[in-house]
Amino acid sequence: MEVSIIGASGKIGSVLSLLLAKESYIKNINLIARNSSINKLKGLKMDLYDAMAAAGQDTKIQICSDDDLSCTGTSDITIITAGMARTGDMSRIDLMRENAKIIKNYAKKIANAGDTKIFMVSNPVDMMTYKAFIESGYEKNQVFGLGTHLDSMRFKVAVAKYFEVHIDDVRTRIIGEHGDSMVPLLSATAAGGIPIKRLPKYENFPYDEILEKIKGYGKEIIDLKNGSEYGPASAIVNIVRCIAHDEKRLLTLSAYIEDEIEGIDGGSCIGVPVKVGKHGIEEVIPIKIDDNEIEGFKKSFELVKGYCKQIESI
Repeated sequence: MEVSIIGASGKIGSVLSLLLAKESYIKNINLIARNSSINKLKGLKMDLYDAMAAAGQDTKIQICSDDDLSCTGTSDITIITAGMARTGDMSRIDLMRENAKIIKNYAKKIANAGDTKIFMVSNPVDMMTYKAFIESGYEKNQVFGLGTHLDSMRFKVAVAKYFEVHIDDVRTRIIGEHGDSMVPLLSATAAGGIPIKRLPKYENFPYDEILEKIKGYGKEIIDLKNGSEYGPASAIVNIVRCIAHDEKRLLTLSAYIEDEIEGIDGGSCIGVPVKVGKHGIEEVIPIKIDDNEIEGFKKSFELVKGYCKQIESI
């Protein structure tokens, strides 16, 4: 598999480069950044070759400028981690508008270079996934975002800790916006195959407290260590691996939906359960969830859809 990483000089991009370089199925990695960061990529490339020598791995690494994205034309997946970081005085809407301009430029260049899959990591991820989809002209299975995959993992950790069970025994997911309107699916949460609502400690399960913690998790990490890179990069590798091995796993990613979810008038990208395989998003899973979860998802979808409409013409 060949992978391109746009924004490879950034925190997530550089950690992701290391993790992917150690994956046996990755044969080529294209590190892409602005011209002003090319020297940083040269240093990263040298560092990665040292790491691969220690791991006994033989991955070819190429450096590319984002002025010319022709290297993405031979890539199986192009991962976009680039974009502006939100500053203290910048609103979420401001960030969305600025990053939409960046993603529009990349999506058009990627589409002109050839056929690949676009994996969006840049925030706000749902809106940027939508922007990449409409600007690239790719099929909807080819464009997807990290969505609520990492949020779902964080919820999984919280459930495992509360019920004092092994994390591998927990199955759960969060759908909707990667943001304040996200919707944890308690109806689809189980430990050891047992719905948590049937477990003895459930009556005191601190749902609201956990949800608020997850909503602010990213900001808390930024405040403490100036950014989150290990968690997102590891989550991205999970998804790339799933595509490489055609695993057909059900993950919660930001995907373009139309009428797959009951009661939703589609036409936008948002975090939903999808089947992931060698073709990317192979199917949006039309799940049945509790009424209160449906209502929460509808509100989240309408919010995201409204934001997506705002950036269509940018």
